[in-house]
Amino acid sequence: MADRPFHRGLDRAAVLAAALRVLDAEGRAGLTMRRVARELDVEAASLYTHVRSKDDLVDGVLDRILDEVTLPEAGLPWRQAITAAYVTYRRTLLAHPGAVPLLTERAQASPAQYRLVERSMELLEQAGLDDRSVVETHVALAAFTIGFVVQEVGRSPAATPEALEFSPVVRRAIATLVQIPVDDRFRAGLDRILDGAEAARRRQRRAARG
Repeated sequence: MADRPFHRGLDRAAVLAAALRVLDAEGRAGLTMRRVARELDVEAASLYTHVRSKDDLVDGVLDRILDEVTLPEAGLPWRQAITAAYVTYRRTLLAHPGAVPLLTERAQASPAQYRLVERSMELLEQAGLDDRSVVETHVALAAFTIGFVVQEVGRSPAATPEALEFSPVVRRAIATLVQIPVDDRFRAGLDRILDGAEAARRRQRRAARG
């Protein structure tokens, strides 16, 4: 118990740190007020001094995770910077797979989320996109990243023998897919979205010139 906080020294940071340990070790199902209290050697009622509810506990843990996402340094070309940002975002989520389903169910955004959204949109604005293209591209990047991670931490459905036998398209796709490292697949997806953003920028510039 020497490395655990005494009850009298318990604070919100300690509660959230314990909750994150539980989430990482036991997943979403293990994250309960009782389990976090046991991690801290206190009664569950003691936690409510520091978190208002289970939802507040989950929100606090998610914010701790999102705060781990390192924003790209200033001065990088916009495309390099935004690729680095989403690569880091994916890596952070993979380090805490139990948080992924909680993140997709979150009812409202927080300052930690807005920090990431703001930086993503700033970089897209630097690329010269108009407001609509900025929003559309950001939404596509965020949805792609979260969806990609959901597949990574979940169980991908296996192709049935029947599909492999009767569908040469599926057979070729799977043969190709297994040869591509997962990191490369992710970056390829980002590239496809950013290629579209650059094409939109070129169209906007042509339209502005008349």
